[in-house]
Amino acid sequence: MLAATHAAFSTVMYLGGATVFEYKIDPIAWGLAMLFSIMPDIDLPTSKVGRPLFWISVPLEKRFGHRTITHSFVGIAILVTMISPLYFYFPLYFWAVLGGYWSHLQIDMANFRGVDLFWPSPIRVVMPGKRAYRLEVGSKAEMIVFCSMLVFCVGLYPMSNLGLRGGLHQILKDFDISYDEFIEVQGANWYTLELKAIDNLTLEHINCVCPILGAWQSGLIIEHNGTVRSVGKSQMQHNLFPVDAVLIKGEPLRVISQRVDMKGKSLRWLVNNLKANHGYYLVGELYVDADKVVNVSQIETYHPVLWGGDKVRLHYAKAEDLGEYLNVTAIRGEVVVQFWLRPGDKPVELNFAGGEDGGEVPDILQGL
Repeated sequence: MLAATHAAFSTVMYLGGATVFEYKIDPIAWGLAMLFSIMPDIDLPTSKVGRPLFWISVPLEKRFGHRTITHSFVGIAILVTMISPLYFYFPLYFWAVLGGYWSHLQIDMANFRGVDLFWPSPIRVVMPGKRAYRLEVGSKAEMIVFCSMLVFCVGLYPMSNLGLRGGLHQILKDFDISYDEFIEVQGANWYTLELKAIDNLTLEHINCVCPILGAWQSGLIIEHNGTVRSVGKSQMQHNLFPVDAVLIKGEPLRVISQRVDMKGKSLRWLVNNLKANHGYYLVGELYVDADKVVNVSQIETYHPVLWGGDKVRLHYAKAEDLGEYLNVTAIRGEVVVQFWLRPGDKPVELNFAGGEDGGEVPDILQGL
C-alpha cells in the first residue's frame, strides 16, 4: 500500500480507539502512530522510509526480501524490545507506536501478496481470502479506499473527543446514560446537566443547564434557580421528571470537608458558629428525641432536609434550607460541611467558633 493509505488507516485506528476506549487524543501519540504506520516498509529501499534509511533498507531487502521479517511477529517482537522503556514512562506513546506498526501489517494483508506474518514460516496471511476483493498498490481501488478513510476520519474526530458513550449520549439525550456516567466520575470535576424536565407537582416545563451536586434514589441532585431539587424517573421520589438530559463535564473539582459532632447541639448552634468565606453544603444524619419532632408530611419527594421519626437527614442542604429545623437538637450524629472549589478560587477560611447554643437568628437567615 502507499504511505498515504497507511497513514490514513493508522489514523482511523487511533481515532477509533479513542472513540471506543475513551482515551484523550494526544498530538504526539497520533503523530507516532502515523510515523510507525510506514515503518515496516523499511525493508524496501524505494519506500518513503526506505529512501532516507537506505543503509538499513538495502541490506534488509537483500537478506530477507520485502514483507517478510519487518511484516511479521518477529519484527513486532524486535520493535517491542526497542521501545519497551516507553511502556514504563510513556505508556500512551508505547501503544501508539505499536498500534501504528500493526496497522501497516493489517492493511497489507488486503494486498494481492499478503504478508509473511509468521516468518520464517512460508505461510502468508491474506485478508480477504478471495483474490478479486484484494487491493493492488496504487490502483484505483486503493484510491477509493484511501478517500473513504479520509471521510471516515473526519466523522471519527468529533466522536473521538466525546467517546462512544458520549456520542450516543449527545444523540439520545437519555437520562439513564447521564446518571450512569455521573456515578462513575463524580467528585473529580464539576458537572452540569443540560436538562429538559417536567415538575412533578406543578407540571411546569423546565429548561436549564443546572449544576449537579450528587445522586439520590437512582436520580441526580441539581441546583435550579438556587433551589436544590432531584431529577429522576420516579414521580414519587423526585421533584423533576427528565425528558432530555445531557451530562456536561466542567472544571476540576476540589472538595474540602469539615466534620462536626452534633451531640447535644442544634442546627441553630451549627449555623451561628460556622463562619466561612465560601458557600457550603451540609451532609449528615442527626438522631433526635422522637417526642419532640412532629412528622407533618409523608411526602417522599426529595428535600435537602428530610426528617421523620427520630432522624433528621441533611443532603446537600444550605443554611437557607434550615429555617424550620434550627431548634432541632441532636441526641447524637454528625454533620459534614463541604466546600466545593473551582480552580482559582480563594482558599477556604473556616472559623468554627464552637460556642454555646445561641438564640439569635443567624445573619444568613435574616429575612427568611
